[in-house]
Amino acid sequence: MSDEKGPKDVAFYGHPPFVAPEIGEQPPVGAWIAKDAVCRDCMTTSEEISMRRGFADPISAKEVREKETLCTRCGKAIPAGS
Repeated sequence: MSDEKGPKDVAFYGHPPFVAPEIGEQPPVGAWIAKDAVCRDCMTTSEEISMRRGFADPISAKEVREKETLCTRCGKAIPAGS
């Protein structure tokens, strides 16, 4: 009996990493909602779902690093991601 456990030729059916060419490889850090920049902490659940489905324009981490966008709801700078 060998020390190896489990089959080695099983296909992997996991989710691919988040990649969207228009916003980069990191998930969006906020969204433009009614021409107002909103961070993910201030977003309601329905706004976050709308952003994920493509109804609201996402704000990329790269865009936040370049422009230092402020959230219109809390007044803080939108964090550039983790």
